[in-house]
Amino acid sequence: MTNGKTRYHLDKHYVSNPLRFGDVQLLQIGRRYCEPTEIISPHPHLDWFELTIVTGGQGVVVTGGESTRVFAGDIYLSFPCDVHEIRAGADSKLEYDFFSFSCDDVSLKEDLKQITRMHRGGESRIFQDENISYLVKIAISELSQKGQPYAESVLSDVFRLIVVYLIRDFKNAKQPPSNVSEADVLCFQVMNYIDTHIYSLQRLERVALKFNYNYSYLSKLFKKTTGKTLLEYYQHRKMEIAKALILEKKKTIGTIAELLGYNLYSFSKAFKAYYGVSPKSLQKQESSIQPAL
Repeated sequence: MTNGKTRYHLDKHYVSNPLRFGDVQLLQIGRRYCEPTEIISPHPHLDWFELTIVTGGQGVVVTGGESTRVFAGDIYLSFPCDVHEIRAGADSKLEYDFFSFSCDDVSLKEDLKQITRMHRGGESRIFQDENISYLVKIAISELSQKGQPYAESVLSDVFRLIVVYLIRDFKNAKQPPSNVSEADVLCFQVMNYIDTHIYSLQRLERVALKFNYNYSYLSKLFKKTTGKTLLEYYQHRKMEIAKALILEKKKTIGTIAELLGYNLYSFSKAFKAYYGVSPKSLQKQESSIQPAL
């Protein structure tokens, strides 16, 4: 969903049937040129990463309510289960390429998970790499040309290189400041775990077991550090993703409920308690509704 005008939009979309190239699965790749003030409305990810590669102008990427300014040359990394929004600047066009992928290679997959644990904040997700920018351009060109010899081999090599360069960039990045408290680090890790397991996490006790803490103790520490209980944070993330999925209109409300671990009745009840409107009513309203809590 967009607000404003797009001068150019190329979208190779394979979310419903990902294309496999070696160890990398391609979900989406393309290019977009936005006019000033254009907004690409919040849209959710499932189990994939996405690179937003700014090739011209400037804008803002909003993830989980955190706004991060991006400029030409920046690459913004989105994590699995993110809900993000892209806004062109008020007085500037925004041009970017995008690449959504998942990876099956065990070593690369573990390195990618480590990145999600260490780089939650918006600013820490931004990096620059001309190699990745160039490789994504090659991939877009290859996918736009039919019948090229060895295209699958080229794309397999290109996509693996992109993932390797991405991991290298973050491994070589500056580490978080050492003055962060142990409680902050733990809560950071807990939020990341909930965020990246939002579709599979059914019981919050699993989080406590993951980090070897008593659930009651962890919840109190989380509340003291973040201002929210574990349950409040978990419900907030589920409702945020539910809203984005409903407004995207690519899945039925029943499917969204099931995806987030609800039956249809309990989902509708929880959603209305949180936003003040039912899921069906939301589809007929503007996307700017806020929690009713």
